[in-house]
Amino acid sequence: MAKRGYKLQEFVAHSTIATVNCVNIGKKACRLFVTGGDDHKVNLCSIGKPNSLMTLCGHTTPVECVAFDEVLVLAGASNGVIKLWDLEEVKMVRTLSGHRSNNCSAVEFYPFGELFASGSVDTNLKIWDIRKKGCIHTYKGHTRGITTIKFTPDGRTLGSFWRIR
Repeated sequence: MAKRGYKLQEFVAHSTIATVNCVNIGKKACRLFVTGGDDHKVNLCSIGKPNSLMTLCGHTTPVECVAFDEVLVLAGASNGVIKLWDLEEVKMVRTLSGHRSNNCSAVEFYPFGELFASGSVDTNLKIWDIRKKGCIHTYKGHTRGITTIKFTPDGRTLGSFWRIR
């Protein structure tokens, strides 16, 4: 029986003094991924390339969470601000606030349409409409900060979770 070999690769995603806080791999082009770090930047990287392809700037605090749908990139920061970039136009298209200056810890695109969800240390789960440029609903009820959110593939259910320490 032949043994399989695996090739590991290192990436320089952020400066040597910055911690990488999050990563999200593209769903269609699985060779692309985005990272967010303490250096306030989001980097677009490609498997097989040693350095980032593009750096997305604009946050003023560490980036805590990222989402990537091949064309759009979402990034939530420790000050509660969420930024949206369009990779086709190579520009930031939205800056959204609404998490009471608390760490935005999770972002996720809705599978169909121009919506996304965000979760925060403020215990709120928010649904945002990209076209309307704002929050369309806030769900309350968590007793601890939200750390992870995920839509089901059919888009009918959104789960939100917090970590027990």
